[in-house]
Amino acid sequence: MNTTARIESTGARGCIHLSSETAELLKAAGKHSWLKQRDECVVAKGKGSIQTYWLSTNARDSSDEKSIHGEDSDNKSIGSSQANGLGMDELITMNNRNGELVTVSQQTARLINWNVEQLLGILRQIVARRAVSQPHPEPMKPDTNLRADFVGKSPIDEVQEIITLPEFDTTINHQSVNVADIVIPPVAVEQLKAYVTWVSSMYQGNPFHNFDHASHVVMSVIKLMSRIVAPTDHHVNDNAATLHDHTYGITSDPLTQFACVFSALIHDVDHAGVPNTTLASEQTSIAAKYNNRSVAEQNSLELSWAELMDDTKYNELRTLLFANNSELIRFRMLVVNSVMATDIADKDLKTLRNNRWGKAFQVDPNETIPSSQERSDAVNRKATIVIEHLIQASDVSHTMQHWHVFRKWNE
Repeated sequence: MNTTARIESTGARGCIHLSSETAELLKAAGKHSWLKQRDECVVAKGKGSIQTYWLSTNARDSSDEKSIHGEDSDNKSIGSSQANGLGMDELITMNNRNGELVTVSQQTARLINWNVEQLLGILRQIVARRAVSQPHPEPMKPDTNLRADFVGKSPIDEVQEIITLPEFDTTINHQSVNVADIVIPPVAVEQLKAYVTWVSSMYQGNPFHNFDHASHVVMSVIKLMSRIVAPTDHHVNDNAATLHDHTYGITSDPLTQFACVFSALIHDVDHAGVPNTTLASEQTSIAAKYNNRSVAEQNSLELSWAELMDDTKYNELRTLLFANNSELIRFRMLVVNSVMATDIADKDLKTLRNNRWGKAFQVDPNETIPSSQERSDAVNRKATIVIEHLIQASDVSHTMQHWHVFRKWNE
């Protein structure tokens, strides 16, 4: 009681104060990163000087620090904390879209900038394609969004068996606009950076569900997508139409590519670091909200979508992303399917995927000649499968990078 009284009376507003005994229990549970040793000791009656700790669940785990700085050169490309002689714990201050100051580590700032650059590269492709396909598009109204269209629906109810991608447009000269010449307005760049900064702030310091992990999944999705989009040696001389068919239309639609990377970035926002089954068994409020199904995934998606659709923050960015409502709806479908695909445990979603796979790749010898609509559905079904597998493979592969996980599975 003496210890408890001294801890309580010497605490700080907004902080959780821990005794050394509690700190040892957390260390034994592998939560070293949650602890920050207090600079001054606490003096308790009958016990003398006692070392105490602050609880900090947003602290980054040292094992996760290592995972983002592996030996692979591509890992280093997303920012080594040693690049400029800066320590991992040094903090910098950034402005968000509202002019508020956000304090982040040097490492997080590098990851923010790297993610922004990846998204900007695809955004330029979107603008370039629109310049040749829609020279004078009808602008969307600034307040256009999908919130009203999905009132009463949970994201899991929006999952599509087939997402229809744009057909190849033979009237477009795909070489007529140089993507490198496209200039994104500074205000849109600022909004994109503000959004990614917001995303980074919404990640908790959980192993496999933190901002470092999200950035790794982004990197993997980009790598895998480049294998699809970039011509291979035997396709290098093929025309755009052939590549469109070869990649089920993914090559021709940069908005789809943006949606894949965007989904990887936001897929674990606000993740509590525990499985959905735990959230359900503990009867948490978000588990009840989503009827105990894909709880973390639906929460991440809804939080991220609501932020992107904020009418006061990202109007110019959304104007570049979506030229019309059909693009907005397709983007929403792609993001919903991609983020929900990261829940590989939900039985109903698994049944949907298995049935779709059977339709896509099992040929019935007695099947009649398909109609044009059936052929279109077959292509889009395969495209939907590929898109979901991009993020599934990227998400799962990163969880296998830690040595103790690798050992467990090999045992």
